[in-house]
Amino acid sequence: MSHFHLSDLLKRCNYNLNKTLLIRHSLKHERFINAYREGFLREYTQKQPPHFFDAYDHVIVFSADEGTTSKYLTSYEVRHGEEPSISPDCSSYLLEPYKDEIMHPLFEISNNPLCQYENKLFIEWGKAAVKWYQKGTNEKNITQLINTSQFVFPGYEKVLLSFKELKEIINDAQAYANWHIALSAINAIYAITDRSNGKIYIGSSYNKNGLLGRWSDYATSIHGGNQAFKQLLTQNPTANLHFQYTILKVLPKDITALEVIEIENSFKRKLQTIPFGYNRN
Repeated sequence: MSHFHLSDLLKRCNYNLNKTLLIRHSLKHERFINAYREGFLREYTQKQPPHFFDAYDHVIVFSADEGTTSKYLTSYEVRHGEEPSISPDCSSYLLEPYKDEIMHPLFEISNNPLCQYENKLFIEWGKAAVKWYQKGTNEKNITQLINTSQFVFPGYEKVLLSFKELKEIINDAQAYANWHIALSAINAIYAITDRSNGKIYIGSSYNKNGLLGRWSDYATSIHGGNQAFKQLLTQNPTANLHFQYTILKVLPKDITALEVIEIENSFKRKLQTIPFGYNRN
């Protein structure tokens, strides 16, 4: 079973995973509950032991949810060398000495691409929930994404698109945010079926942008570099309006090109797309 990972989303939003810290605040801590309710989450989060944020540029903040799941609250940037910012009306208990903690320079992120997921994104933190801060490189499955875009991704097995639908999804990253996350999280074996004659083309993706990157090629060029499609479009420039795109097999992002090609060739043999379809080799 394939999962969306938080790391996929963070990379799409240009976060450096090695310089990103994940924090999970516990609902058992009264100080956190009060600070969050009063609007001082940043002040609460930035009060940590000395050097706590030295190795990081960004902080992704979650709160505990049911079991070991966690809800995304917000993100901050660490402005090394600057003075901490504290709201003038910050509650006094957050300013009082607490253990060996000090205030650090955490600041709101302007135009943060993650803001649309605040209170809508849920992840599986993992069994080591006692480890309330972890590196951004740690894989966390996204378990739920609530109404973050106009069109919710239906699941890989239900993807069935016309060319017009494919182009719309690729070109509108905001309305189809869930689709972009899902398609960029995997590589895949896919089929393009010409509904006018039943011919099939079997293709694959094995790049860092996943299936989204490969299908973006079709949205831009229509033929995606396929010689048979180029010839077909020369004869009939609107032939692509009969194309249907679907996913045959989901593959992991770290799969090698040789492994993908072997699986792709197997599908070509099963569906006989070289003698009867649009595959040339």
